[in-house]
Amino acid sequence: MTPSKATTDERQTSLSEPIIIPRPDHPISRKKIAHNAIKILYRLKNSGFTAYLAGGAVRDMLLGLTPADFDIVTDANPKQLKRLFRNSRIIGRRFRLVHIFFHGHNRSTPQIFETATFRRPFTLEHDDAESIKEQPNLANNLFGSPAEDAGRRDFTINALFYNIADFSVIDHVNGLQDLEDRIIRIIGDPDTRFAEDPVRVLRALEFACRLNFTIEDETGKGLKAQAHALAGVPASRLREELRGLYTKKTTAALLSLGDHYQINHHWLPDQIANNTAESIPLLQTVENFFPRLDNDNELEKMTITALLLPGILKEYPLADEVRLNLVQEKVEEWLKPISQRLSLPRFQRHAIKEIFTLLYRLGRGDKRINQLLNRDHFFAALFFYAVITKATTPRPAHFSFWRQQGKRLNRNPGARKLDYGALFGKPEKKQTGTPAKTQADKPTGEQK
Repeated sequence: MTPSKATTDERQTSLSEPIIIPRPDHPISRKKIAHNAIKILYRLKNSGFTAYLAGGAVRDMLLGLTPADFDIVTDANPKQLKRLFRNSRIIGRRFRLVHIFFHGHNRSTPQIFETATFRRPFTLEHDDAESIKEQPNLANNLFGSPAEDAGRRDFTINALFYNIADFSVIDHVNGLQDLEDRIIRIIGDPDTRFAEDPVRVLRALEFACRLNFTIEDETGKGLKAQAHALAGVPASRLREELRGLYTKKTTAALLSLGDHYQINHHWLPDQIANNTAESIPLLQTVENFFPRLDNDNELEKMTITALLLPGILKEYPLADEVRLNLVQEKVEEWLKPISQRLSLPRFQRHAIKEIFTLLYRLGRGDKRINQLLNRDHFFAALFFYAVITKATTPRPAHFSFWRQQGKRLNRNPGARKLDYGALFGKPEKKQTGTPAKTQADKPTGEQK
């Protein structure tokens, strides 16, 4: 994926008059919008407020995709929203937002709709600099017009509005043209906007990968120049941003594009950033094998393990003679910086260390299948064992044992209906005159 030819200077990202696309000329239908989002929009409209769908939902529906979320923006302030919707709460320190939630009969967790007030940027002409200095969060909570709100958003394709009043699409920043041209373009001066919020660097890569768009030249130069500021992003926010990648299956592509722009070392520990050429294919295998789980904790532990594994394997290849205690010490050493960088909780650190322990037990020829199947992270370790040893020449002797266990493994509840047997390939057909199975080939720990 390479940057496009267009530049920021060639196309304005601020229009004097918005482009308005009437309902007959765009594909967004109320049938495609969540029922509860429609209820919110109409209650706001009927109460005299302006109410728009905003951001990714509008972008995705214009592209023919199904939105994951429906964000709403309005001229009602948070206190007015709280009075209008009893099923809501005001949240956020940096940005004051309102979450409106609906409990359904078939949902264990409520359906939440993020609702924000139109905002404008801080200006010396209109705002008291001393007040902002004393309360910095005020700069993020200055209410404004729809045009000002669109100008504050990150990329042109994310600044489109759908107006419930007349079902039109409203574009203040030339986002419709960029959507048609399949371009990621930041709104405003790239250096300034990326410096304001360095996480936009990763978001630019994410959208380019997820939508298969190209990054516009000046946007690409800006993200590369400001990527160093990612080192200062709080670990909790960085983890939250990355967890969104796992279920979208774009982590491998993002790392590849990050290599293209030479920025991965700004947000990943050196041990991992130096091994992305080996970890990217491994991540692609993870993304291809595992479904888009609702539980992104599962995908997080697999992703972090895949990032660590190539470097660990260079020092300690899977082999019978490897000392497990040395491997565990190396995993502990390499896990610490990525854990600090992403604020990994203790249960995830424990899970990743357990995966490595089980993986190297398998690599040493451990066939105590009953005992191994009782371990929580056995199937995660088995996945990496299969992928690594299948690509090894010659394959270790115990590879054929686990390949022959394919059907049994798939029947186990821990497999979660995934075909682990397929990771090993089909068992080789026995040749005529093949020696009988020896005791060493049999599972150990079995009940007779």
